[in-house]
Amino acid sequence: LLHYYSYRFHCISQERQVRNCKQGSKKSRTSITKHIDLKNMLEHRLAIFLLILGQYFGGDAFLAPLSPVNKKHHDHQQSSVARHLSAPADSDFERPVATSDRLVDADNYNVPLEKAAELWTASVQESTTATRDAGMPFLDSKSKDYFVDDIENIRVSREGGMGIELLELAGGRDDGFGITIVTAVVPGGNADKAGIIPGDSIASIAVTTSNIVGNNAIEESTQVRGCECLDFDNTMSILANFPGDASEVYISLKRIRRWPKVQVRVEYPPSQCAEGVSNVRDIELFAGENLRRALLNRGIIMDDPEAPKCDFCGGKCTVSVSRGMRLLNPIGTTEKKIMERNPKCRLSCKTTVGYNMQEGDIQLRVNLRQW
Repeated sequence: LLHYYSYRFHCISQERQVRNCKQGSKKSRTSITKHIDLKNMLEHRLAIFLLILGQYFGGDAFLAPLSPVNKKHHDHQQSSVARHLSAPADSDFERPVATSDRLVDADNYNVPLEKAAELWTASVQESTTATRDAGMPFLDSKSKDYFVDDIENIRVSREGGMGIELLELAGGRDDGFGITIVTAVVPGGNADKAGIIPGDSIASIAVTTSNIVGNNAIEESTQVRGCECLDFDNTMSILANFPGDASEVYISLKRIRRWPKVQVRVEYPPSQCAEGVSNVRDIELFAGENLRRALLNRGIIMDDPEAPKCDFCGGKCTVSVSRGMRLLNPIGTTEKKIMERNPKCRLSCKTTVGYNMQEGDIQLRVNLRQW
C-alpha cells in the first residue's frame, strides 16, 4: 500500500506538470506517460488485492473507494462484488442466484412419476455436517444426470385433508427407515393447490401455533417433525397424527429434477493441432459448473505460453466467447476492468456456465495468443 501511494503521489505531480506545460520535449512526455501507465497498473492490482482480502475476511471493509478504479464503480459496488465472488475459482458448482431476466422455471426440469420412482435412493454420509448427522440416511438420486431439489415450506391447508396418495418404494426395516413418495394428488385438492406433484417425497412437516401468555402477549411456537427416508407406516403416522389445531401446515419436499446441460464447442488454434486433426471439440457441461474446472476435467488443454497468468487462479484461463455469452454468469467489476478492451473474453476461472439453470449452446476459443 505504501508503494502504491508513493507512486500515485509521484504520478499526480507529473500530471500537473503536463497540464502546466503543454509544450515539452518528447523525452519528458514519454517519461510522464510511463509513470501514468505504472500508476494505472498499480491501481488495477490494488483493486484485485482488496477484492481478495474481502473474500477471505467476509466483508466489504477493504472495498473503500481508495482509487479511481473503485470510485468509478462505487455506486454499483455491493451488487457487482456479490456477483464477482459468486463463482470462486476453486468451485465446481455455483448455487443459483435469482435474477429476474435469466431465471429459468425449475419446473421445466421435473420428471414423470415413473422416472422418479426409478431414480430415488437413500444415501448416508460418513461425517457430520451443519445440516446432517453422520450415518443418517437422506434421499438421493441414482444418476448424476438428475439431482434432488429442496422445496421448502409449502403452505398446505388442513381442512378437508391433504388429498395425496403415497407409495412405499423401500421399507420393512426394524428401524422404520425407507423411501415413501407421492404417487397421486387429488385434482383441486389442497396438495394440488400447493404445488405438490407425483414423484415428490415429503421431508418434513411443520405447524405454527399461537398462545396467549401474561399481559395478553401472543407467543408463537413452531413444531417440526421430519419424515425423510421413512417407510409408509411412519410417514403416515406423522402426517395423520401431527399435533396442533392450526388450519394450515408447512411441508418441505424433496423433488428429483433433471440437470440442465449446456453444449459447448471448443476451438483450438490450428497451429496447436497435428495435420489432419480437427481443432474443434464438442463437450457437454452441467449448468452451474465452473468453466475452467469443467474444461480441464474433460481434457481441454489450456496451454498458451505467451499469455499472462491469471491473478485469481494462476493459470492461462482466458477464453473468447463467440456464441452463448448470455448463458454465462454476469461479469464481475474487476474482470470487467481486465477485459475492458476485449468484451468477448472471459476469465474461465470466474465464469459459470448455464447460469441460473439455463440450457443452450456456447462456442469459445482457448489459447488465444496462439491464434
